[in-house]
Amino acid sequence: MDILVITGSAGLVGTEAVRMFAPRFDLVVGLDNGMRRTLFGPDGDVSGNASEMSVIPNYRHHAVDIRDAAAVDSVLRLYGSDVKLIVHTAGQPSHDWATERTLDDFAINAVGTMNMLEAARRHCFDATFVYTSTNKVYGDIPNSLPLVELDTRWDFHPDHPYHRHGIDESMPLDVTNRTFFGVSKLSADLAAQEYGRHLGMKVGVFRCSCITGARHAGVELHGFLSHLVRRAVAGGEYKIFGHGGKQVRDNIDARDLVEMFWQFHLDPRPGAVYHAGGGQERSCSVLEAVAKCEQLVGRQIPVRYLPEARFADVKCWITDTRRFRQDYPGWQPRFGLDDMLESMHAHWSSVDALREEKVLTHG
Repeated sequence: MDILVITGSAGLVGTEAVRMFAPRFDLVVGLDNGMRRTLFGPDGDVSGNASEMSVIPNYRHHAVDIRDAAAVDSVLRLYGSDVKLIVHTAGQPSHDWATERTLDDFAINAVGTMNMLEAARRHCFDATFVYTSTNKVYGDIPNSLPLVELDTRWDFHPDHPYHRHGIDESMPLDVTNRTFFGVSKLSADLAAQEYGRHLGMKVGVFRCSCITGARHAGVELHGFLSHLVRRAVAGGEYKIFGHGGKQVRDNIDARDLVEMFWQFHLDPRPGAVYHAGGGQERSCSVLEAVAKCEQLVGRQIPVRYLPEARFADVKCWITDTRRFRQDYPGWQPRFGLDDMLESMHAHWSSVDALREEKVLTHG
């Protein structure tokens, strides 16, 4: 039997992995304890995805907290060597929550990842293990790059190697301001590499830029594209934090990211680290994203500018995915920036989503 294990299976990336991979495996095992509602309240909850996946005949759910080493071990012991692929997406994504709850953040992101790696080492050593990391492991070191300020965005200086293709994996990790979230994710990132490089497990690390999609439950301080579209549809105010609103991010649809995972599984390279993002073509500044959303909804979006930037917030990040595309030439992203925005607009414009937004906004 071929089994896939997905942690964070009720989250954005996890649910897309379930949908895409279910036809390719005999059994899909999901680990998710629904902690999003505890962390962020109903505003950041996507637990409805769990009930949606209950209709997938070969999906089996385990309400497991990845901080519980014994519980994690028992799940992987149950399925053993039949596990062929582990997609580890579970994590705590908020910089601000991590600052207030540093021990909890570290336990979820770092210790939880170690629990998964150790259980895989014991019970399904030959399985491919995909770790969903983040570009936040670099902190704000991109702000030390030569940047130019344009009318609507920050950009790398035209003479710099990153100007054409974006930031590659040679970006250094030291001498930077980094949030506690970045610290916990980097700890897990380095540990995952060690299990690949030192022990020979088929571990791949994907340092992701902004991941989004139609079902993304973005909230004010992370998931900016989804939150922006959500506020635009509801007619609510959108806050911009510093950098003139010209800070740039590239965006990747969760479906394209999951396809990267699949390509890696077909030919794993133990301990490999890849940047995962949408690249230059799928980049936008906050100001540019606001303008696009105004076109979608056909009206001006109320915007409040707060001049103080968030701690360690990067002015410009554009992902260079050439290393991955060189190793896996069969992968190309399918969804453009406009595709992502239109899918989010369709979702947040639905009757149920609008009703939910009114409850969240007005009580």
